[in-house]
Amino acid sequence: MTKKMSMWGTSPIFTVLSICYGTVIVVISCCFYPFFQIKFLPYWLLVIPGIFLIAIGIPFFIVSAKMVTLAYKADELVTNGVYRCCRHPLYASWVFFIIPGISLLVNSWIWLTIPVFMYFILCKLVKKEEIYLESVFGSEYLHYKQRIPCLFPIGYLKK
Repeated sequence: MTKKMSMWGTSPIFTVLSICYGTVIVVISCCFYPFFQIKFLPYWLLVIPGIFLIAIGIPFFIVSAKMVTLAYKADELVTNGVYRCCRHPLYASWVFFIIPGISLLVNSWIWLTIPVFMYFILCKLVKKEEIYLESVFGSEYLHYKQRIPCLFPIGYLKK
């Protein structure tokens, strides 16, 4: 029998690594201001997509958190709602929406390396969660995994 994974999965490691990297980038950005500003576009052209990304990311995160919390308590695999877009919408909300949106609002191209860093460490860390989910939910999870993209929800839009 597999020991039950914490509801937080690998998110504590992901969060600590992301905050550490993000802190370094923020310090570098502040020390060398305005070197890292996005100067080839007017600021308002950054604000519009920045707000749009954050406006998508926050509800995406809240709904994902609520759904996974209920499913975890019930020992169920959640595959509906935002979990039909990608298998890990909690992480995807930060990597693809919230952090890039904040980066655009801050007007710093070096800040855009933060979600890139987050994506690469997440690709490594999420494997542990997926192995756990396979061991607990078996073929149900494997079938879900075949149909739904891991992180980037664009695959859902192609359907």
